[in-house]
Amino acid sequence: MTRDRARLLAGEVAHDIGRDGLQRAKHWLDRSTRVRRSWKYDDPQLASLLNFPWPYGRNTSFTFDLGGTFQGDVLDNQSFLAEIKKYKNESNLPSHYSHFLAKCYVALGVKPELCDNFLWISWSPFQARDWNKHATPDKVRASLLHKANRTRVLGVDNPADAEAKLDLDGERVAAVARRIWLITLCDKQEQLVLRDGHFYQVRMLIDKEGGIG
Repeated sequence: MTRDRARLLAGEVAHDIGRDGLQRAKHWLDRSTRVRRSWKYDDPQLASLLNFPWPYGRNTSFTFDLGGTFQGDVLDNQSFLAEIKKYKNESNLPSHYSHFLAKCYVALGVKPELCDNFLWISWSPFQARDWNKHATPDKVRASLLHKANRTRVLGVDNPADAEAKLDLDGERVAAVARRIWLITLCDKQEQLVLRDGHFYQVRMLIDKEGGIG
């Protein structure tokens, strides 16, 4: 097998794993009975709601994996955007998470009505000793100042200039941190959701009562 063919196959496998993870995460969320509606990035009618332009990316854009709205209690009618990572270990999740935080910052500035909550859903934790710091303003700020993000998000390459721009937008940085959810799934945990028959009965009850309060 040639090296190029091996890389192509590896890419195909990674794509299949990612697609499987997205479907499973969506199923898990839907079965919680707390999601009113959800859609994936490849939904032909709603995919545009998950797509955002990089402010300084020269006609480039990014897409979240999943979006939707919650129902019931304090979350009722709140929106969410989600990133899904079906990894078996930490691998390069720290870099992906930094990228995710940059996406959240941009999205909140463009379509705040879709950004009540940002869900990071993975099958592996990462940097566990700093887990309590992942959803903090300092982490969001550090991700935006990273060389991979500061030019396309803030439009400057110099770290000092980037820090100065963030100093003027501290509230959005803090708002992103408040909206972050860190959700770690595992294969066995996925078995602890409502079975199809029970789920549809609960859904019928919820719909009959006009939603859950």
